[in-house]
Amino acid sequence: MQHTCIRGLIFIGLAAFVPLLYYLAVVGGLLPYGGILLIGLRHLTDSSFLLFSFVHLTIYGVLLYWISGLIARVLVRLAGKYVWIATAVVLLLLAGVGSMPIFGIAHGRIQWVNAFELYSSDKLR
Repeated sequence: MQHTCIRGLIFIGLAAFVPLLYYLAVVGGLLPYGGILLIGLRHLTDSSFLLFSFVHLTIYGVLLYWISGLIARVLVRLAGKYVWIATAVVLLLLAGVGSMPIFGIAHGRIQWVNAFELYSSDKLR
């Protein structure tokens, strides 16, 4: 149970803050998993956006789930009874990555923003 909870928390942190390569025809950039999910949800009627977003979400979802399981196993093994503190530190580090201006998507010149600005702006339309 503890391993499953930690894996879920780390997966959510990875999905929210880790930059992933996104490419759609001539538009590209670095987006978090949640940003790719929002693009797919906002373009449910456009089959090309939906298909490319689904491919990205499938591949990156499996990869992030595997990485979160690996990190959870390492934390449980190394941190022992302090595993929740170690998990909080990992989540804070991921939030720190999300606060760096490394996310953006555009056809030409990309305006780089942090994950918090990206989620609150209209850039994912």
